[in-house]
Amino acid sequence: MNVYFLSGLGADKRVFDKLKLDDRYAVHYIEWISPKRKEPLHDYAQRLIAQMDTTKPFQLVGLSFGGIMATEIAEIVRPEQVILISSTPTSIPVSKFNRGLIKFLLASPFAAPILKSTNKYTYKYFGADTPELKTLLKQILHDTDSKFLKWALIRMSQWKHPDKIENLYHIHGSADRLIPLKIVKPDVIIEGGGHLMVYKEHEEISKILNQQLAKKFK
Repeated sequence: MNVYFLSGLGADKRVFDKLKLDDRYAVHYIEWISPKRKEPLHDYAQRLIAQMDTTKPFQLVGLSFGGIMATEIAEIVRPEQVILISSTPTSIPVSKFNRGLIKFLLASPFAAPILKSTNKYTYKYFGADTPELKTLLKQILHDTDSKFLKWALIRMSQWKHPDKIENLYHIHGSADRLIPLKIVKPDVIIEGGGHLMVYKEHEEISKILNQQLAKKFK
């Protein structure tokens, strides 16, 4: 069965490097493409589908922002299952004032350099507490396209999806600072897992993924 992975905001398949999945799964990594000006998430998801074979049964695994996009894709095509890691299955309420503030702040020419920089606060919120994780996060942020980053952050703040989709399974870390556990209700909690637990706690995540993917294997 085909399994399509969607990485976090601006990241690529490097974050999934340590996962070990059963050989019976054909793993594919969806690549982020440049968004069109003011493109809605739903339209962007439609364009991502071009990288998938939807004529055969498939499953989606979405990390962080990739989880949001996996949810949008699942509204257009019908995967056997969507698995979220360090993400949210529904929109997080953001006031109109805060949405406007986010849009205003991101319009600044200084926004991208600040968002792409790494410091003790960045490491803390991403849960990058080892030299290896810090190096990985620094590389990912450095390689992130600034325009894509701004577009995605604005679209996430405006995302309206109050209900969970069908056939969804959610894995979340108890120590996630970017998406705190208290605002989501995952199916399984990884104790001490931070936002990058897919890399740090890769053995535990791999075990859970293999077990859950098998439930929808055809």
